[in-house]
Amino acid sequence: MFQKEIYNYPIEKVLEALGARKGPGKDMWFSPFREETRASLHVDREKNLWNDFGLGQGGSIIQLVMLTKRCNCKDAEAFVASLAPYTYKQPEPSAPKSEIKAVREIRQEYLTNYLQKRKIPLELARMYCKEVIIRNPQKGMNFTLLGFPNNMGGFALNAPSGFKSTTKAAISTINTEGKMSVTPSTKSVAVFEGFFDFLSWQVMQSSKTPSCDVVVLNSVNNLQKASAYIGAHDKIMGFLDNDAAGQKCQSALEGMFPGKVTDMSDLYGKYKDLNEMLQASRGYTADMKLTPSI
Repeated sequence: MFQKEIYNYPIEKVLEALGARKGPGKDMWFSPFREETRASLHVDREKNLWNDFGLGQGGSIIQLVMLTKRCNCKDAEAFVASLAPYTYKQPEPSAPKSEIKAVREIRQEYLTNYLQKRKIPLELARMYCKEVIIRNPQKGMNFTLLGFPNNMGGFALNAPSGFKSTTKAAISTINTEGKMSVTPSTKSVAVFEGFFDFLSWQVMQSSKTPSCDVVVLNSVNNLQKASAYIGAHDKIMGFLDNDAAGQKCQSALEGMFPGKVTDMSDLYGKYKDLNEMLQASRGYTADMKLTPSI
């Protein structure tokens, strides 16, 4: 940005600073390189370039300064910057990034209450999720969030406030033992947009472990990252959200694997997603005891 601004500084002001005189013709100047009686240097104000017809040479304002003052590029840039110091500000240092301070079993009461509100049994959540403490150096505070591990060693983060984030953008792939694995274990795969939908499906199946392979996108933007894993299966079930982004992702999924994809959103047709349906459904509570598998 700094360098770009320098190169855009008006060429006529640079010529004036170099002691050049305006010639009688339109956009013509007497060359600052030598003594002459007839203006031979033409400027293109729109492109901020010059061309010296007498010398047979042209270029940017930095090259103009280098040739006139017989200096290097760095000194020429400094010269132009000195003409209008208020215009050129050194870039501010980037803000320090948040970092993970601790990862542990879910125990904060406000997170367990959050899970209860969304009808996710704590035993199930503890099997797949962690309590992640993030340090925000800008605010000088720690935040405790619900974290769902992904294949890159990062976490999809969620908080009762509605805050969502990720430490590394990646998908999560889970086998029928409930373990993260990049190797398919069945011929079928269930595709979920977020981890709450995956956990909700397990509650509805009254099972701790899935009956087929699972991929949680953690964001619809990660569909392409999941294509190789999804494509290794013969049957694909899409549990995407009933909103514009979810249905666009579903259409993309069907386009990628024609004839292999089943749209499962009819199961929760009047709801945005599986978890919204779970919260509205009678008979499901966060106190449910789930069997190891269906």
